[in-house]
Amino acid sequence: MPVIINGTPMPPTAPPPRRHSLDDEVVRELAPIIAEIRKAADHRIWRIAMRLEEFGILGPSGGSFTYETTWRILKRIKSLGLGDGPQTVSAALRARHARERARHAMELAELEARMKREHPDWN
Repeated sequence: MPVIINGTPMPPTAPPPRRHSLDDEVVRELAPIIAEIRKAADHRIWRIAMRLEEFGILGPSGGSFTYETTWRILKRIKSLGLGDGPQTVSAALRARHARERARHAMELAELEARMKREHPDWN
């Protein structure tokens, strides 16, 4: 029923905008993309959001990905068992340092193998 003010009918007010919820289907579609972003060593939430934007993917509300939206998506990915959830800064640093140590160990092993090939009499 329209509201009448001073004899002029006013259109009914629009309902408040509905907050977009994270549908499981949307999260399932984003999970492999986010996994690929994380494989490229981007674990920070804001970097994941930036990479999703670079790929031209729109957020659940049709706009850009915000830190909060990306964090909620990561939490939902974890609760659905589709991957890891958001990492704390210290966990991300530990993971980065572990990757760097593994890379350095591989480089050292390659150098030692090359040294043995090129200089077989070297101790």
